[in-house]
Amino acid sequence: MANFRLCAVATSEPGVGIVEALKVSPEVAHIVVIGGEKADYKGSSLLRQTMAEGTRGHIMADDAYSGAAASFFRSADYPEILMEAMDTLQRGADEHAYRPHGLTHPTDYADYIGIVADRLARLLTEEEITHVVFFDIPHLFYDSLLYRLALHLGIKTMILRVGFDPASFYSMEEIAHYGHMRRVSPPAPSVTVEKAGTQEVYYMKGIGQEQGPRGRLTWRSLGLFAAYVATQEPSLIVRPLALTRVIRRMARAARALPDWRDPYWKFFHSGHLDYVEKIGALENQPVNMEQRYVYFPLQFQPEMTTTILGGVYRNQLMALEQLATILPPDVKILVKENPKQTGQYRSPMFFHRLNRIKAVEILPSHANTHRLAAQAECVATISSTAAWEAVTLGKPALLFGVSWMGDMPGVVRFREGLTYDGLLSTRFTHEDVEAAYGNLVAASHEGVVTRWAIRHLGDVNEVENTQRIAETLVGLLKGEIPPTFTAPETRGNP
Repeated sequence: MANFRLCAVATSEPGVGIVEALKVSPEVAHIVVIGGEKADYKGSSLLRQTMAEGTRGHIMADDAYSGAAASFFRSADYPEILMEAMDTLQRGADEHAYRPHGLTHPTDYADYIGIVADRLARLLTEEEITHVVFFDIPHLFYDSLLYRLALHLGIKTMILRVGFDPASFYSMEEIAHYGHMRRVSPPAPSVTVEKAGTQEVYYMKGIGQEQGPRGRLTWRSLGLFAAYVATQEPSLIVRPLALTRVIRRMARAARALPDWRDPYWKFFHSGHLDYVEKIGALENQPVNMEQRYVYFPLQFQPEMTTTILGGVYRNQLMALEQLATILPPDVKILVKENPKQTGQYRSPMFFHRLNRIKAVEILPSHANTHRLAAQAECVATISSTAAWEAVTLGKPALLFGVSWMGDMPGVVRFREGLTYDGLLSTRFTHEDVEAAYGNLVAASHEGVVTRWAIRHLGDVNEVENTQRIAETLVGLLKGEIPPTFTAPETRGNP
């Protein structure tokens, strides 16, 4: 019997295919899709303020104030939601995108967020949506705002998230549940967990761990520079001397870095050159692993792992400052930049604030992350798998945000009153880690929910995969299949 009225965010496969399967499911009475051009509404048009339409036209067509989100704006947590939404909108700012939105002033951001929230709330209420479904943790502007609105309006949400094993996925009703694992009864068999550094993981592929040959300016980088000139500073075309100076500066900065570290691989903006020169100047920094230290690898930004999963610690500097307050005077914080970071979120002010923390030592890009973790007293992070790598080495890990490994032995969530001695007193064995991971595997679901995972695995039967996930999703919505992660107060229920 059809009883679910869904709103689904599906921007790519396999989510798009799963949505098509849901449309013919007898349990689904209605579904509205936000995603690409074949969806009802094109989600990216809200981020970039474009006129791109879906099959039902533009989501802002015939828009007028409805008041559907009035109580949302008055809610106690709206100031934090506003900060989160502003952060997600930064992905479309002129220093981060060749097709930027037109927002420049904080009040522009606040006004635009107010407009979009009102429109999305009207969509949810007018279409009588009972559940909102996400095929990843919502982290773009429109989906994260949609998620917050659904929670406020009492509409149930279901989030699917690729597992640590990309052939599996996790499920949760709320982001806050992520990492609070449902207890499996009886306990599942242990699963063998290899120690970090014993094999190259896919997200470290191509990343050097030793000092090597210096880099150079690539044709890809020059192409990104050309895109920047064409879209944001065309006056350089008629100023050949200024154009040449920028290219020489780009080349000089690239030569200061190792050959695997292309600082312009994703985006070029002239404002990012200060950042590239800064990290290039760190390449000759000594790496002292004989002292007492906490290892803190910075995470790539902008990204879900900080913007959404970091909460108030989406600004990683806040986490570093909090960490410094609990450390003894003789313990350092060794900070390594993310090898894929560009100049985004790394202005000179970032480094000025970072350098104010006396315990911090910034490392060169070639510092070996495996040795750094192995010789550290502990590893600290917002939400990255650095925490998991630490506990596989028998090291305690400090987590400032939320992550799938939050309940793993050896992982400590940062809290008020935490002491460094208390952190180091965490006791666990590798057998404990393998037992906990076995339970996580048992609480996970079979299926590949992201496009990159399909590419990574290479031999996925996409038709069977889509149908399997659609059936699991319906089971989750009906309550017949328990989610992987649950609210902390209910996770004792199998």
